[in-house]
Amino acid sequence: MLKLGSISLTLIAMVIVGCQPITTTPVPSQTQAASATKYIAPILTETPTSPPATATSTRIPPSPTLSFTRTPIPAISTPTPSPTPQITTRRQDGKIMVLVPAGEFVMGSPAGEGGDDEVPQHKVTLDGYWIDRTEVTNAEYRSFVEATGYGMPTTCDWGDPTYNDAAKTNHPVVCVSRDDAQAYCEWVGARLPTEAEWEKAARGIDRRSYPWGIGFDGTRLNYCDVNCDGEQRDTAYNDGYVQTAPVGSYLTGVSPYGALDMAGNVWEWVSDWYKFYYYTSSPESNPLGPNGGQFGVIRGGSWWGFYTNARTGFRANLEPVQRESQIGFRCVVPYTSAP
Repeated sequence: MLKLGSISLTLIAMVIVGCQPITTTPVPSQTQAASATKYIAPILTETPTSPPATATSTRIPPSPTLSFTRTPIPAISTPTPSPTPQITTRRQDGKIMVLVPAGEFVMGSPAGEGGDDEVPQHKVTLDGYWIDRTEVTNAEYRSFVEATGYGMPTTCDWGDPTYNDAAKTNHPVVCVSRDDAQAYCEWVGARLPTEAEWEKAARGIDRRSYPWGIGFDGTRLNYCDVNCDGEQRDTAYNDGYVQTAPVGSYLTGVSPYGALDMAGNVWEWVSDWYKFYYYTSSPESNPLGPNGGQFGVIRGGSWWGFYTNARTGFRANLEPVQRESQIGFRCVVPYTSAP
């Protein structure tokens, strides 16, 4: 393993074989603890050398776990009924947005459900904001390109772009870097969501593991099912698509606030830099993420991802310059600003 500062280039073998996607094959089980495997390729993963002073690391083979001093938060077994979504339409591009009211929610995953970078669960208070109901589409991004002269997303570091596919105008735009995504959001008077804003919009205030509730249901999202050609595919479900699906195709996968496709279809850029132990010291009010880093955060899983990637608390990291056929985005606007 080659060390470069605090970064471990653990996937150097992938480069040798042509940047093929990760092919480790987890065994699908809806009752097993969630896998932290990042089914996204190529990817460089930050490996922490030691936890910060505020965390105590306890490693028990075969799975490392962490013990923290924050007050435990009891689980809720039955999801809270979703409120009637409040919507508005953004003037610049006609995008429908849903309201996520100001208030507190619990961020992160319970110990044993996901990766060690998802713990501890902690309370976060956010100001209110509007978030796009669906991912930004090829058609919407084309309007931006034509109006501004910004570069078209026609090349990918992994996979094939869909931008010029006339049959996929209502599919999420892919092969965009984090800067590309932010440029579009700024054009429409918005910005990328923070990691905390994205997670609250996906899970609500009752700590659900998926946008629709506690347990996995493969009929509610587009992920690596029987149509997927990856070794990680789940043959128990057929979501109807080999790769991306038109945005808003899975109405039963709606989040508590009315956002669609928060699980699966494409990963989504958020504005935060990635830090493995960030949750041990993150601010309790409107966290913005670390001040810098090498990797950005992507959320939500994708058509290539294993089902646990679609959990509301799952975190994946990628260099922000990467453009891949399984990564898109959506935008947010503060509640106090007219979309």
